[in-house]
Amino acid sequence: MIEYLKGFLIFILIGLLNTAYGQSVMVLPAPFDFGAVAKWKNDTAFFTIENTGNSRFVFLPIGYSQDVMVILPEGYVNPGQKASVKFIYYTQNRGNFRKSVSVYYTTSNEPVTLTIKGKIIDFHRDAMLNCPSLSDDAPPSIAEKPVEIQVIDAISGEGLTGFDIIIKNDDDRQLIEKASKNKVYFDNLKNGKYKINVSLSGYESKEQEITVNRVTRRFIIKLQPDDSPVVLVPPDKKDKEDETIVLENPKNDEEEKRDIEKLHKKFNEKFKGKQIIDKDVIVVTAGEDDTTKIDTLVVKKSDLPDFNASGVLNKDKYASNNIVFLIDVSSSMDRPEKLPYLKKAVKDMVKILRKEDLVTIIVYSSKVKILLQGEPGNNKETIYHLIDGLEAKGLSHGTEGLYLAYDNAKQNFINQGNNQIILVSDGMFNSNDFSPKGIFKLAKEKADLENIKTSAVGFGKNTEAIEFMKTLTQNGSGNFIRILSENDAATALVNEIMQNSIKQ
Repeated sequence: MIEYLKGFLIFILIGLLNTAYGQSVMVLPAPFDFGAVAKWKNDTAFFTIENTGNSRFVFLPIGYSQDVMVILPEGYVNPGQKASVKFIYYTQNRGNFRKSVSVYYTTSNEPVTLTIKGKIIDFHRDAMLNCPSLSDDAPPSIAEKPVEIQVIDAISGEGLTGFDIIIKNDDDRQLIEKASKNKVYFDNLKNGKYKINVSLSGYESKEQEITVNRVTRRFIIKLQPDDSPVVLVPPDKKDKEDETIVLENPKNDEEEKRDIEKLHKKFNEKFKGKQIIDKDVIVVTAGEDDTTKIDTLVVKKSDLPDFNASGVLNKDKYASNNIVFLIDVSSSMDRPEKLPYLKKAVKDMVKILRKEDLVTIIVYSSKVKILLQGEPGNNKETIYHLIDGLEAKGLSHGTEGLYLAYDNAKQNFINQGNNQIILVSDGMFNSNDFSPKGIFKLAKEKADLENIKTSAVGFGKNTEAIEFMKTLTQNGSGNFIRILSENDAATALVNEIMQNSIKQ
């Protein structure tokens, strides 16, 4: 009996000491079990930590780790209050795992231990290998496969061989001379930015910046032939191409014919082997009762005003537009420097559109929706109202949206017009069937076979997404546009539409 009482008193004493100096929290779950994960994507474990003591506390900071990120709540946790803690795990290893992290707080010398476990069967395409960090001393990750670079003719799209290529950054430099195939491979490149220099006889040298990461390891370099087309202008007007040409004291037909033959012979010899492009002009001939000596006035389309009196595009200078917007309204776009700038850019562009210009708006997040289909550009208030109502939430199922955008562009196709998809996003697609290679191929086919361009407007600083959109627009014969400020938003899409719809 005495021994029993001693044991009971010791148990009570230990409990009191733990309450006074030890842990005063409860952690659930213990551990967090992910189970078997088919496609690991740095899934987040959520822990609940309850303050079971009599004093409030705050969590102490946790140092950087390459494979773990623990996100702690800020401020005090009062007695009886619960706090949520996030635990994110970064790894390159498949199979079973178990990982623990110690979390300290102000009212105890002993940490709380958070433990996760599970089994990784395979990795999602967007999974990261290392914990992201803004610190310069965070260890870089290594690309799992060699970096592949293909060099092609920018005009024909055919692969080229015999080129010299250098890939370099501050830490690395690799050279391949006289490549025997149109694809070359570089091993052991760390993730990061590189400059590529390619040179080949008969082509203009090309310098291009790329970003290597776990997902993006294949790049295409397009070389322009150095026998670029030459524009014919009179010898004494080569440096004043846009000036009006006035002919005084006109010659008779026979004299003119002889002079033209001399000019043809002279320019044929000078530009032998070059492609000759005739400038498009509008010719205005003086009337019979015109008392001036002007015979012919040549007015180039570049001299025409961009806008008419109503402030919309001049139909004599700009072809009709069929614009299909594919807009990312996932939750990541809900930032002051993203969605508001997007709205301004689109509305400023709509201001200059005409009745013959068509606007389609498709949005994507967790679902894809057509908000507007083939709306004439003069119905501005309808488009403004719809744009103002855009809200950001959900995932980024962009693959489905892109296919739908191409279908709509084809449905409203304008012959001799500008038919264009404009993707607006700040990140990668996370559709289940997302394949960058397949999308690049689709964009090229649409541009080459159906004359539907693909351009993209990028927000934010996601380098992987930026490289994806750049490659997409290169294959789609379009342009990549960054919007980082309100000034960019005011002019970006206006310039894009004018550039693509100007009559040649």
